[in-house]
Amino acid sequence: MRLSADIVIMGSGAAGVSAADAALAKGKKVVIFEKRPFQGGVANCAIQFIIVRNEKEYQDKAFQLLYEYSNYNGNPAVIRQYVNNSWRTKEFIERMGVKMKAADLVPLEDLGAPERADGFPPALNVHGDDWMALGRGKGHGGALICLNGRRDIEKRGGIYLLDTPLTDIRMDEEGKVCAAVGVNNQTGEEVVVDCKAVIICAGGMMDDPDMIKKHTGFNYTGKNAPNGGNVTFNCFPNSKQTGDGHKLAWKLGGAVGAVSIEGHDLIPGPGIEMSTAWLTYNQFKIMTEQPYLWVNANGERFLDESLSNNHMAINRSIRNQPGRVSYMIFDDDTRRHLEEEGVDYFYFVFPADKLTDIKGQFDDLINNWKNEHVFMEDTLEAICEKAGIDESGLKKTLDRYNGFCDSGVDEEFAKDAKYLRPVRKGPFYAMRVFCGGYNTMGGIRVNGNMQVITDAQKPIEGLFAAGDNVLNEIYGNPIIGGLGAAYFAMPLGFAAGDSASDYIDTMS
Repeated sequence: MRLSADIVIMGSGAAGVSAADAALAKGKKVVIFEKRPFQGGVANCAIQFIIVRNEKEYQDKAFQLLYEYSNYNGNPAVIRQYVNNSWRTKEFIERMGVKMKAADLVPLEDLGAPERADGFPPALNVHGDDWMALGRGKGHGGALICLNGRRDIEKRGGIYLLDTPLTDIRMDEEGKVCAAVGVNNQTGEEVVVDCKAVIICAGGMMDDPDMIKKHTGFNYTGKNAPNGGNVTFNCFPNSKQTGDGHKLAWKLGGAVGAVSIEGHDLIPGPGIEMSTAWLTYNQFKIMTEQPYLWVNANGERFLDESLSNNHMAINRSIRNQPGRVSYMIFDDDTRRHLEEEGVDYFYFVFPADKLTDIKGQFDDLINNWKNEHVFMEDTLEAICEKAGIDESGLKKTLDRYNGFCDSGVDEEFAKDAKYLRPVRKGPFYAMRVFCGGYNTMGGIRVNGNMQVITDAQKPIEGLFAAGDNVLNEIYGNPIIGGLGAAYFAMPLGFAAGDSASDYIDTMS
């Protein structure tokens, strides 16, 4: 089959649907390739949207926060594209008939305020208003955005090629994009679309262990992490994110940007999460939010544990430990505290005032689910033996740490005294915790026009990219913290759709 279009878009997620919307608004003919038999990809899971208001002073403050967050290592032109186009996300979502509920409207003077950060670095989570997209029934708002977006785009003349991965991008003799090629998964039919521009919005590489190892240093294993430490945990199982867009961009001479995996720290194994990290069987996600003792495999503390609900900080700290693995440990007095007095932290996705039957939850995971990463023992010696923690190292740590708890002063990492809880009274509880990722971030280099660039930072004519695969331009090269989110992907998609359309206009 042969088609023609102005712009081909690879991927129908948050960046793809917004790129299509922007291009159609500029009168361009659009074809979207999607490898799954349905639209949206992991953007179907989106619920939260940080929106930067369409006000210059507000946008300038948001820009400054994000640029500083990257340690001035991000691309300021791309950060500006995100900031200036963020307001279009809310306008698009509401235009698609999806209702939005304000979770936290942040005035200009409070941008970057730590008390509003809710488990994330302030610059990352408080650079705009916090809105929730309301789904239908139990579904996430993102799924409705992607569905209604597809219907709207098709109504306006856009074409979706579902179950048809884009496999090749062709260039003409002048080195400009001239066609995109895909193959239908069901029929095997090749689809060629003659076009003037391609926008890569294909997400990350979370489902390709070889690419993850090469570009991040992690060894990806199955859900129960049977191969030991140094693993990532896939929050979106079977997402089909295999770095297809990266491979095409690099094949055409695109520069290789930094790739990272960030997100929530996670206990691997069965019995904790359902199909995604946000659907849980029990309260273990809440337990790992608490600011109690964390150690590495050597039994040593490695951070101020009051950061345990700052997901970027704890994830990065775990990454730096031996085997990229960590352990959270508490005793029976702390168990009673959590059940009778209540939690010290909770993340808004998993609200709770008090925990219930912690012993029963551990027993269920250990004996019924056969989870290999949670431990409940009468002695610390048994905890160390089962969990693989160095016993002498842990005992040295506890001698110091319990002394800090008694004196009310953490002389090591200056943790707030109200979070200093000793580990003395059995039974003892431990959880083996790994770095987790919503997705990989970065890998494709772009300029401020969202054009894919070479190592010499020259644009590849007609090739653009947006979404998670360019977040290295937001967070920096290398990436030192961040997350993939629909609210980052969509503004960059709008920018890419605009730029690709303008590029075509200059050609004619």
